[in-house]
Amino acid sequence: MQGSSDDLESQKSHERLVLEWENVTFSVKSKKILQDVSGSVDSGELLAIMGPSGAGKSTILDVISKRTSATSGLVTVNGDAGADMSALAAYVEQSDALLGVLTVHETIRFAARLSLDATTPADAINDRVAAVISDLGLTEAAQNRIGNAVQRGISGGQKRRVTIGSALVTMPRILLLDEPTSGLDSRTSREVLTAIRNIARRHGIIVIASIHQPNWETFALFDKLLLLARGRTMYFGPTNQLDAYLRDGLGHPVPMHANPADHALEVTNTDFMSDPARREVHVDELAQRWTAYAHANGLGPREEDEHETLTEHNGTARYLTRGKRGFYAAVARNVHRTGILMERNVINYSRNLLAYGVRIGMYLGMGVMLATIWVNLAQTSAKVNDRLSVHFFSVAFLGFMSVAGIPAFLEERQVFMRERMNGLYGPGAYVLANSIVTLPYLFICVLLFAVICYWSIGLNPGAEHFFRFLGILFLAVYTAESQSAVVAAALPIFVASLAIASFLNGFWMSVGGYFIRAVNLPRFWYDWAHFIDFQTYAFDLLVFNDFHGITLGCATLADGSCFCDYPSSLIAQGQCALAGDDVLRALAIQGISFKLYACILLIIALVYRVILYLVLVLKRR
Repeated sequence: MQGSSDDLESQKSHERLVLEWENVTFSVKSKKILQDVSGSVDSGELLAIMGPSGAGKSTILDVISKRTSATSGLVTVNGDAGADMSALAAYVEQSDALLGVLTVHETIRFAARLSLDATTPADAINDRVAAVISDLGLTEAAQNRIGNAVQRGISGGQKRRVTIGSALVTMPRILLLDEPTSGLDSRTSREVLTAIRNIARRHGIIVIASIHQPNWETFALFDKLLLLARGRTMYFGPTNQLDAYLRDGLGHPVPMHANPADHALEVTNTDFMSDPARREVHVDELAQRWTAYAHANGLGPREEDEHETLTEHNGTARYLTRGKRGFYAAVARNVHRTGILMERNVINYSRNLLAYGVRIGMYLGMGVMLATIWVNLAQTSAKVNDRLSVHFFSVAFLGFMSVAGIPAFLEERQVFMRERMNGLYGPGAYVLANSIVTLPYLFICVLLFAVICYWSIGLNPGAEHFFRFLGILFLAVYTAESQSAVVAAALPIFVASLAIASFLNGFWMSVGGYFIRAVNLPRFWYDWAHFIDFQTYAFDLLVFNDFHGITLGCATLADGSCFCDYPSSLIAQGQCALAGDDVLRALAIQGISFKLYACILLIIALVYRVILYLVLVLKRR
């Protein structure tokens, strides 16, 4: 069975694909970013997309990959306009979205594992990873970490190659590269593109790359060039015919010892023309000259052999769209990918100080602070408000510290977006893996806090009460963590997401019922905000757990009378004491169901996780 699977993969990788785009136009608010751009590229070919700034290079890549829908025009693979590009193509963007604590080898290996079936032998994965690392000149850096804001790692140029390697190792049928040589010196650029070209030739991969001013040796590695200016086609054809076109078609021969690519950019660049009308006239004239030259010399997109190509290769259409997988096969594949993501998350969270290392230190510090400030609270009515403050602080401020995880989540989100757009996995697998792996790390944080401060403060003694305190606090912190993840997913800008998450935590503190009793809240806030506030339920549960069943001593005044800070039912029975249930009655929480409130708190956490999934489904960028 494994042998037949390998044969199928080999067959798919060597089938010829023809990627074509015809009369593609893309407009934003009536401004044309692309105008009637056409072209085609075959398996094993490398196409360079060049042009001055603002020419539409990244936009045409987005349209070809179908990340952006063209205003008009058609993009087809072997004549199929419905081909699933997420299954066929890998897109390497300008930014390097990588997990900083992983090594180069780990990063590329996880990408390979996510792209392959669970039945793929480990040796085959290792061989593929080793080949990509070697081809991209990363062998010496293979065991080095990528690096982040806390820990220095590999160079910017090496990061660029790791990002390319993470796409190449998945062996896509189409590889789209946006400025792949940015951050690389000329020699490294040539070596990297040579490696990409060799892999493309060997496996029949279509490679399309936007590139900025390559030297001649690098430019000559490409088979074709699409030259754009202000969204118009200035040239499309073999790279080795560019100088002939510049000489015969435009009347701008390439000077001796000059790079044809540089000269082409100089001729088409209109940035330094002060008159907008003159820029338009210049571009129109160049576009018309190219059209006339292409028709006269048989250049440009294929025409006469188009029917033959689409007919000959139509048999490969069964590989171009995702087939309807069986339900159990799809579930098994998602479970497999979720397991890989969980494994990667464990490594990431264990090494990343920004994820949980900083917060462990913060929770330890807050535990010591509470233990030393509220130390040995006397079990008297005079200390009731102090005990309430402990519970409020535990819920509110430990939950507030969830904002410290936003930087790590944003890094993780960038990686998810890149891998999701390349079809490695979807939001469901990511959210499930994140939700599960987060649990033990948050539990450790809360456990350290609780062990340090619970008995030092003198809360309700006994193992049962301690574990209830621990469980409630863990649920509250997990809910706060889920809330911060939702905010960061919806607004992936650190300062903005930090501000919104902080505001939400402050808002929940205000309507939770501690600073102002719930019954005294304005009805507008009480009727909805108070009851969806996770801090409401966590605070009430902690207070109930601490006060239910205990007795607090009251003060005896000089005249022999008994004074309790809260109305006491025990004075009438001849005891100068305050029942803990009297405090609960005064706070209007004496009749709550512990199990019901705990379930509500859990439901709120799950709702946040569902919202996180929906946000990631809707936000594709």
